[in-house]
Amino acid sequence: MRLVHGSKMALYKAFNRAIESNRPADERLFYDPYAKAFLPRSLQFVLWLHRLPLFNRFIYWYIEKLYPGTLTSGAARTRLIDVMTVRTIEHQGINQVVILGAEFDCRAHRLQEVKAQFVEVDHPLTQKAKQAVLAALPYRRSPVDYVAMDMAAQRPEEVIPRLLQRPHYRTLFIWEGVSNSLTGATGDKMFRYFAGFPPGTRVLFTYVDKRILENPGMFIGAASMTKLLKKSNDFWSFGLDPNGIRDFLAGYNMELETDIGTTEYRKLYFGKRADKMKGYEWYRVAMASVKTKNNEHDTRCS
Repeated sequence: MRLVHGSKMALYKAFNRAIESNRPADERLFYDPYAKAFLPRSLQFVLWLHRLPLFNRFIYWYIEKLYPGTLTSGAARTRLIDVMTVRTIEHQGINQVVILGAEFDCRAHRLQEVKAQFVEVDHPLTQKAKQAVLAALPYRRSPVDYVAMDMAAQRPEEVIPRLLQRPHYRTLFIWEGVSNSLTGATGDKMFRYFAGFPPGTRVLFTYVDKRILENPGMFIGAASMTKLLKKSNDFWSFGLDPNGIRDFLAGYNMELETDIGTTEYRKLYFGKRADKMKGYEWYRVAMASVKTKNNEHDTRCS
């Protein structure tokens, strides 16, 4: 597959998911059979080596040595978001899941047990490459609606069909690994867009602690990750203060439900082994919900 603009980090993420899927069934945190199909031959060769006992531990160690926490944090975070997605669909009656910046992730196909319609919103070049790869695979896939959008240049309300906002839809947005590469203005327009959905709409998103933008040296592995981002023509330009996340969301008529950092979600899925795992402590997963507007509340009470 020929790389499309801005997709190198998407390939690295797919590679990390493929590495985790390579582990024995009783040890891996999730299984993504699609991830390896997006990899160029060089990474597929590394993945093949990773299956061999002689190279398995070395490759895992080498990646973690170069980029501390990238595999352990990524695996635990993917599992966490999978679990939160399934639970939110089941407990909140969600019937529509909109994945923003899906890149080469195939959560819509991996979570085949859930009963909800998936919509993927992403750059048209990335979507074209993804659909071409998936079309060649023999695996059974769930139906997905695709909406092409350049988040940096377009406004969501001008691109995403308004029918997605109809009251009978209970929506969950998944915004993973994208917000940190946006400008403040782009982040603002997306959160304003979320706030325009009916009360009860959920937004499951990741963000980076804004201190990594100001002082990367205070986090283990942040310097090496910053260099990788630059080589990939990618940059982190938007972060949030974990201590101010509740007030930030309140400005968009949204309520914080969950905010969990790498240390905590690694502990959830690796247990005591997580005590020795370091790196990526700047990465967080949050869930927010759209609140009822005051005028709507007053109308209902009158």
